[in-house]
Amino acid sequence: MPLSALLVVLIAAVLHAAWNLLAKYARDPSAFMWWGVTIGAAWFTAFMLTQAWLGLPRDIWVTFAVSLAAEIVYVIAITRGYAAGDLSQVYPIARGSPPLLIALWSAVFLTERLPTLGYVGILLLVIGVYLASLPALDSFFRPLAALSHRPAQWGLLAGLCVSLYTVLDKLNVASAAPLVYNAWVYGGIAVGYAPFVWSQQNRSSTWLEWKSNWVWIVIGSVATIGSYVLALIGMSITAASYVGAVRATSVVIGALFGWLLLKESFGPIRVIAAAIMLVGLVLIAVA
Repeated sequence: MPLSALLVVLIAAVLHAAWNLLAKYARDPSAFMWWGVTIGAAWFTAFMLTQAWLGLPRDIWVTFAVSLAAEIVYVIAITRGYAAGDLSQVYPIARGSPPLLIALWSAVFLTERLPTLGYVGILLLVIGVYLASLPALDSFFRPLAALSHRPAQWGLLAGLCVSLYTVLDKLNVASAAPLVYNAWVYGGIAVGYAPFVWSQQNRSSTWLEWKSNWVWIVIGSVATIGSYVLALIGMSITAASYVGAVRATSVVIGALFGWLLLKESFGPIRVIAAAIMLVGLVLIAVA
């Protein structure tokens, strides 16, 4: 993998983890994410209008709508997870479980099989996700304790959504330019998620989040879109599998942010869990 590609994708991973750190640190994670996505959609779409026609092919409207619904549920799940639990738990689960789920969908619905190394990677993902799901280390031999822990449940739901929209997006970008498609995704989330954050009971909280945190919201909008664009740049330099493997370092970076910056008490164990996931993700990528 060229050094330039490595650096670009590592920066993308840091930006993605930083975007989630900002959302977790916000007074209202749900409002913060909506503002960040909406501001990002506005400036990114304005830029793309100067670069390309933004029409979306008709033959992908249905799959785009399903993917967008999964994106919106993902935002709901990840922000609920951050409101209920730790960044070092929710983020690694949400980003580490999708490759495991995608491999499962491929095996069940497409009868695809991985090389032996890929199954070793899946085993490591299972171990890492389970370890990150535990509310405490003494619950290791009590699996129901992990399954009943609300933040872990939100993280797994977020991961399920990521696995769904990842598969659909892969199909859709075969017919639409990735950057154009991304503009539609961000715009769709901004519109589709708006009713949840602007409901009567949340309206004042949403305005207050902007007034008190607008600088970080703008920075967050750059981080979330920049992460995606840099990943695409990395893919233009080297193989997509390498990009996916390096970008997966975000699970460890996110866990480190939670432990070192947010002082989350179970952080060290979750960093280990994220590192196990990372090894599993790399093995799947190179298998």
